[in-house]
Amino acid sequence: MSGDLLARAVRALAEGHDPARALDNLAGLLIPRTAQWCLADVLQVPDLITRASARGVDGPLPLSPDMGPVRARRSSAQAVGALARLQDAPGHRLRIDPEQLRGLALSEDARLRAQAELALSLGSTDVLVLGLLSREDLLGVLTVGRTTGTFSATDLDELAVLASLAGLALEGLRLRELQRGMSAALQRSLLPRLPVLPGLHLAARFTPSGDGLAVGGDWYDAFPLPSGDLALVVGDATGHDVQAAVRMAELRNLLRALAVDQQESPAGTLSRLDQVVDRLAPNLSGTCVYAQLTGGHAPSVRWSSAGHLPPVLLRDGRAELLETPADLMLGVQPGTDRVDHVRELRGGDQLVLYTDGLVEDRRVSLDDRLVALVALVETAGPGGPERLADALVEQLAAGQDDVAVLVARIA
Repeated sequence: MSGDLLARAVRALAEGHDPARALDNLAGLLIPRTAQWCLADVLQVPDLITRASARGVDGPLPLSPDMGPVRARRSSAQAVGALARLQDAPGHRLRIDPEQLRGLALSEDARLRAQAELALSLGSTDVLVLGLLSREDLLGVLTVGRTTGTFSATDLDELAVLASLAGLALEGLRLRELQRGMSAALQRSLLPRLPVLPGLHLAARFTPSGDGLAVGGDWYDAFPLPSGDLALVVGDATGHDVQAAVRMAELRNLLRALAVDQQESPAGTLSRLDQVVDRLAPNLSGTCVYAQLTGGHAPSVRWSSAGHLPPVLLRDGRAELLETPADLMLGVQPGTDRVDHVRELRGGDQLVLYTDGLVEDRRVSLDDRLVALVALVETAGPGGPERLADALVEQLAAGQDDVAVLVARIA
């Protein structure tokens, strides 16, 4: 195999962020250089088959309904079609010539018959069915066909190498999805149900990043304090892995406990949190905004920022960043001075707290992204907290990091 083809194959598989896309990328690489048509399927436990690609030289292949839907249960497909034969074939590889195809087209097995008829309708002169394995697990199937001549010995060697690469890629993507799913599930299990309070409407959203292992420690929280005020928190524990989600849980629970234990200002509570982290969990660090919302006839918000981005206030159709000098992030220097900030509120005001994943984009400056944030809050804010929260994550989040958003509207 040429080094160029190998490099292109590795790149094609790596650029697929999920198994189906990876195999579709590989199919696009094989046509028309090696084959004139290609089918690719992903096998997922316990019994799911996902068709990843059906390509010919002129574009997507029209498939017979007898070949099964795009997503077909293996419990009904395992005993039929080429898959059953592939599982028992030496090396998990089948090579089928036109005479064999014509025999299979007479099979009583409707799926196998449809597969053979497709290959014949395409004028196939040689068909190769390759199992994509990691260790002994069959993770996918790649079927390629030629309509002129047959696969050469070089073609067979190259396809065998590509099948091995694809199997390893599928295993890696599966592990990434598993780890990301576990981290996201842990995060979601710790995100609270928002309290329902008179004179206040809360909405929150959390979306994990689109990049496999880039699961971080973002969280939001809202809970009543003994004074009758409402605590609002948005934070981001350091890191982007399963451990980040664990650290997030520790920070979130410590802050909750300290906030309820003593009635202090946000700055006082964050200072105590620094002391506790220093003594009990020196590896913890992160940023957050902790705000106390006071209702009644003179509503106000008092907040302190531990290295976090500024909240946004929407009032009478105009949004502004509540920019203040940010104190040090949590877990850096115990005893650091922390400062409270206060803003009076009015009926109809909306306060937006968010994590950096909402506005950070490697392709655009942070200042420009904050300008876009303010503009979107002004545009979507009149629809209320629910629509505003949806608009923020759908239209602004770049998908490069987790995003947590918390919106509070004063009635």
